[in-house]
Amino acid sequence: MKKNLKIIIGLVLALGCTNDYNTLQDITFQGGYVAFTEEPDLSFNILKLDTESFTGTLYDPNANATNYTLKAFFGDLETETLVDISSFPATISFTIPEILTEFGLTIDDIDLNDKITFVAVVTTPTGIFDGRSPDYDTNNINQGGDTTDRLKFPGHYNAMEFSFTFFQPEGVKIRGTSFEEVPVGLEDAVYVRNGGNDETIDLVNGENPPFVDYVAKGTGKDDELGFDSEYISITNISDNSLGFSEERIGVFSLLEDYEAYPDGVQGFHSEDADGAIRITFDPVYVPEGQENSGVSFEVYFGVTGWEELDGLHAYANITTDDDSGVLELAGIFSNETENIAGQWLKIDSGYQKGIRSYQLVIQIQSGATAESFDLDNIIIYEAQEEQ
Repeated sequence: MKKNLKIIIGLVLALGCTNDYNTLQDITFQGGYVAFTEEPDLSFNILKLDTESFTGTLYDPNANATNYTLKAFFGDLETETLVDISSFPATISFTIPEILTEFGLTIDDIDLNDKITFVAVVTTPTGIFDGRSPDYDTNNINQGGDTTDRLKFPGHYNAMEFSFTFFQPEGVKIRGTSFEEVPVGLEDAVYVRNGGNDETIDLVNGENPPFVDYVAKGTGKDDELGFDSEYISITNISDNSLGFSEERIGVFSLLEDYEAYPDGVQGFHSEDADGAIRITFDPVYVPEGQENSGVSFEVYFGVTGWEELDGLHAYANITTDDDSGVLELAGIFSNETENIAGQWLKIDSGYQKGIRSYQLVIQIQSGATAESFDLDNIIIYEAQEEQ
């Protein structure tokens, strides 16, 4: 038996060393596969799409490709053939505006989270190979392409299916606040409100912290924004009682649910309001001539049971050279709130064009259970100047 086993192993090794019986070569190298000679740059600055371009050199690692074609896809849109090559190596090059024109789009149609996907088809003497990954349905019929995901991992320089994505360069602060200038008291201090428990009313500061309003010391970049808080009554937000007489609401320095604030050591905290707290920040004016600006802030939802009307609504009152309006930023309620609770979440408008001023408004609301919110790191920013 041992002698027979040795003979069988010897035959396998002998056959495996010849080109005619190289199973690994049959699987790996006989299909149609084209790659880039080096890892291409596939991420583009969304502020420079009018000048951004792509260049890559293609080669045929299997030495069997007779043709390579390439199309692009954006949502439900598809281009005609962009590239048609029959010899390698070959360099392909196009600008972002050229690709968008093929879709009938302009750079104004592109958002930060958009993606343009390119799919190749390679022809060899033995067949036609689609650059998409295989996608087998319930009947084990392939509804996708012919290129394994393994060949699309980083380091393979895959030119069979690849995507353009977009990034937003870091902005420069125009104004903001992390609530660092506002005096704070003890962690268990409570805000005693003015008006009736469930009365919709502008809240005013008491003699001692926590404070719910703040008047800015100045209008410079390093002067924190002022803000004003209101209580908004919401019908049916609680089955027990509506409103509050005293709660931990206002600016605090709390590290009960997290180890650190995103910026500084203080933030705006609200819990168990049985209604809504609406915080309106001072308007911020974008410098003259700056066409790209935005607004962002961070919020922490406490880990608890969140109900249907519990959550956050954030928007900015904006002006342009010709008009005024509202820029919606976030509406997070109920189950969505539960799913992201327990972590700092950044809300960011991304760069907006042509806005002349922002006035951020954040409304946080909760009912009978002990829901809590923390806000920090409010920033109105502009694009950096070119160096």
